Amino acid sequence: MRAAWLELLGPFPEQAPPLDAKQTRVDAIEGIECHHVTFQSEPHDRVTAYLLIPEAARPGPSPAVLCIHSTTHGSGKRRVVGLSGSTPEDPPDEPAASRAYGLELARWGYITLSIDLMCDGERIPQGLTCYDTSAFYERHPEWSAVGKNTWDAMRGIDFLETLDFVDAKRVGCVGHSLGGHSSLFTAAFDERVAAVVSNGGQLSWVRNTDHWSRPTVQKRGPVNDYVYIKRFRPYIEDPDRPVPVDFEHLMMMVAPRPMLISATEDEIARDDSIEKLAQAATIYRELGAGDRPSLFSFPGQHNYPPVAKRNSFNWLDRWLVHVPAMPTIWPGVRV
Repeated sequence: MRAAWLELLGPFPEQAPPLDAKQTRVDAIEGIECHHVTFQSEPHDRVTAYLLIPEAARPGPSPAVLCIHSTTHGSGKRRVVGLSGSTPEDPPDEPAASRAYGLELARWGYITLSIDLMCDGERIPQGLTCYDTSAFYERHPEWSAVGKNTWDAMRGIDFLETLDFVDAKRVGCVGHSLGGHSSLFTAAFDERVAAVVSNGGQLSWVRNTDHWSRPTVQKRGPVNDYVYIKRFRPYIEDPDRPVPVDFEHLMMMVAPRPMLISATEDEIARDDSIEKLAQAATIYRELGAGDRPSLFSFPGQHNYPPVAKRNSFNWLDRWLVHVPAMPTIWPGVRV
């Protein structure tokens, strides 16, 4: 399954360069240290991130969560730590629609690392709009944006492992939407992810659109120039061509580690997630881990609402052996 996925995604780099990490403390919020971090992903390419460290996490070792943002319009990791909305100029999201799970998990007591994916946040190539992957494919014609995002997330785990107050055996990964399926890819390809939450991630090929592999020669503006998997294009041009691998196989690659698929009722139906998770669960049961795959659906629109966060945060507590720093972070709600 790994080989089939890599045939689509393209190979990862043969060697990881030195991290050459740089860390600057920038703020403190309610007892949480806030640091701006950069580290090397590839030669001449650095990942930018915010590292949030609750006071109670030191001296450790304490669990940590890698937080991957959804598609934004230039804010990237800023939205995940509650600094802005979809654009850097937007005010932070309202609580009911907040995507600031990097900050909320830190309030919950976790060390969090919220990274910018390429083409967003501080990583938009000069002269291009956000989510224009043309410069990436000029450098890496045989790779994919999904493969690159997975690699950058794995480098984020490399960075977390350098922190002496992080328990490397209790590192989780959480993301919404783009971050949702990016989290699942990260867990599938990196066994160091001890538990993964994919909220609202696209987990089906939807071949009636060019979502997964848009034409690379068109300039259609922000987001619409984002080419997820260049090598998937033939399967869009010929919808009857059998795809060699699907998302239930990605779920199987996570086994036997805990995995939570969380999404709206409509998204669960669109992606046939119940059937896919049931197929993956057969592998989990064979490995004696039948209680580790989970699914949670909720009504409403594409988002990461408090009801889904409460479920996933408590689920992470179980598998990362963590006691929340406070009984709830949502006003008027007891946990």
